[in-house]
Amino acid sequence: MELDQRIAEQLTEVSLNSSVQVRCGTSNAFMVTASVIVPLLHSFEMGGVYISASRGAAETIDALEALGLSTEHIHFIDLVSSGFLGGTEVEHKNISFVDSPIMLESVLLRTLYHLRTTDNERNFVFLDSVNALAIYNEERMLAEYLHTFINTFRNREVLTVILNVPDQTPPSVLANMDLYCTDLVDRGQVVIH
Repeated sequence: MELDQRIAEQLTEVSLNSSVQVRCGTSNAFMVTASVIVPLLHSFEMGGVYISASRGAAETIDALEALGLSTEHIHFIDLVSSGFLGGTEVEHKNISFVDSPIMLESVLLRTLYHLRTTDNERNFVFLDSVNALAIYNEERMLAEYLHTFINTFRNREVLTVILNVPDQTPPSVLANMDLYCTDLVDRGQVVIH
């Protein structure tokens, strides 16, 4: 898989307290994800929290490590696997589980806890993905949550990256993300507001 180098180049223009909306399609979501994660870990020497709502965290870790990435500086919060029999029995030590994708407050609190306990000087939070959360959460509540989520990390100088498949996301949630996010990566093109 070839990474999109334009994403890495254009991410250099965002600051630590930025909130970046990353729009992609379902077919290129992992390539775009990896194209964002690689420079955050290598070029910017960041660590962080990866919130996995679209697929299990172990699967994401395995895919990133298959690209030669070390995930030791990322804590994964899995919102998917705890609902499956044996889903929380994984070999990776950097995964914690939230019982359901509707437990948004729990996700926020767990993310804050991991950021407080990390040794990394600069951190990111990567939310994968809004469209997955939109399946389980009421539209207005999700829009409000994203506002709180973005502002919480902006105030803590934590880079927020929110993955989104626009045609699978309710219009009001998309509108709020356009309002709250400072930057937009649209399939590899960054537009600075």
